[in-house]
Amino acid sequence: MTEVEAVGAFGALLLASVGVGEGLRRIGWRSESTRRVVHMLVGLSTAAAPFWFDRPRGIALLAVVFVAGNAVANGRGWLPGVHRISRRSWGTVVFPLALLAALVLCWGPLGTHVWAMQVAFAVLALADPAASWVGTRMRQPGRYRVGEAEKSVAGSLAFAVIAFGIVSSWLLTVGLGAPASVVLAAASVAVLATLAEALGRSGWDNLWIVLAALVALVWWEGGPDATVGWGALAAASGFAWATWRVGALDLSGTLAGALLAWALVALGGMAWAAPALSFFVLSSAWSRVGRSRKARAAAATQKGSRRDVAQVMANGGAGLAALAMTVFVPSEVWYWVFVASFAAAAADTWGTEIGTWAGGQTRRLGIGSRVAPGTSGGMSPAGTLGVVAGAASVVLPAVWLSPAVGIGSGAVLVGVGVGAAVLDSLLGATLQARYRLSDGSLTERSEVDGAALPLAVGVRWLDNDGVNAVCTVSAALGGWVAWGWLG
Repeated sequence: MTEVEAVGAFGALLLASVGVGEGLRRIGWRSESTRRVVHMLVGLSTAAAPFWFDRPRGIALLAVVFVAGNAVANGRGWLPGVHRISRRSWGTVVFPLALLAALVLCWGPLGTHVWAMQVAFAVLALADPAASWVGTRMRQPGRYRVGEAEKSVAGSLAFAVIAFGIVSSWLLTVGLGAPASVVLAAASVAVLATLAEALGRSGWDNLWIVLAALVALVWWEGGPDATVGWGALAAASGFAWATWRVGALDLSGTLAGALLAWALVALGGMAWAAPALSFFVLSSAWSRVGRSRKARAAAATQKGSRRDVAQVMANGGAGLAALAMTVFVPSEVWYWVFVASFAAAAADTWGTEIGTWAGGQTRRLGIGSRVAPGTSGGMSPAGTLGVVAGAASVVLPAVWLSPAVGIGSGAVLVGVGVGAAVLDSLLGATLQARYRLSDGSLTERSEVDGAALPLAVGVRWLDNDGVNAVCTVSAALGGWVAWGWLG
């Protein structure tokens, strides 16, 4: 079969899967059920795709076509068998995006781990719809909320069990490991993919599940020490329990933190864990200092001191991505990216917490009009010292524990973190959305008691989490540039 014929045949198979869903809906099936069927058929077909093609470009072409086609169909309400469900979801668009990401990571310029891609999509094809089915069919599935999404304990357990079974069966069948090591691989995929599924909403779990499974599978392929592997799972559980217990994170933030904890132990080690722990422990401690003096500023912020998944990923997402990339492309550059991103997160957090606690003259960007301490974009002498100290608190453990960062390069990374925090203040003062309360004062909250507030300053789509994400991502890019210059 030529590549053109393979593209045509495989495209026809995918369209036939969608047609099955539309046919089932016409005979009375609910859209939720037909969507699960289509999800399963397309997922299994995707897992089998490497048997059809000798190279990835034909699959990539089909993925691009389906991204565009599903985006149009979803927006216009076409194909009700997959799009006419009770909640807003972009899952049919994200699914082929996940395939494109998997092709880049596993069957493209970054490596050849085609088998891992197949296993990941088999998990997505079977465990994800099973979790949805179990969660809706059981009378008491144990509902819980992750942010704005509602999940069920029964559904999450079903996902984990099925993911474990798929991975272990696949690996044992093709002889890719001894039984003991296969159990470690299957347990790692089951835990990480279940966390990713619980955190996903609006269809984005299709991407997070695939990425989580790929990282765990390719990591396992490298033959990690079993003690480290089981220790990583224990660290994820322990971190989740501890942060939930002390109230530092809400449930969504706890699950995201568990993913980061696993990555720090399994993929990084002490040289990676120490800078991240320095950020999290010391920043959490600063948030508890002088709470009564910070109360007024806290009332105007978008969220309280208990961090959610958006805040965790805004501060740690770039670092987590750097850790994950070490699995596919091992390089010292990822450590610089990691340290720089957490240095920026610590600089921004320390600057805000210390500046708000210490008070003093606070001006917009340090030179503009007077603003209240803790205002986004405000800078004070005490807060500026906090910015530098926060960046240093992350970089110093890296200099101490890793030969990849020396004293001179560490100073550069502190500068990168400080520069990103200044960018954070600039965005906070200009583009970050702030809303007007009835008394004329401004707040980062878009609504109060369920009532939407009018936008007063900035752009509506850029909130504090978005500004923090720009801060850490810009620092990550700065770390990359610094490594190219000095590393």
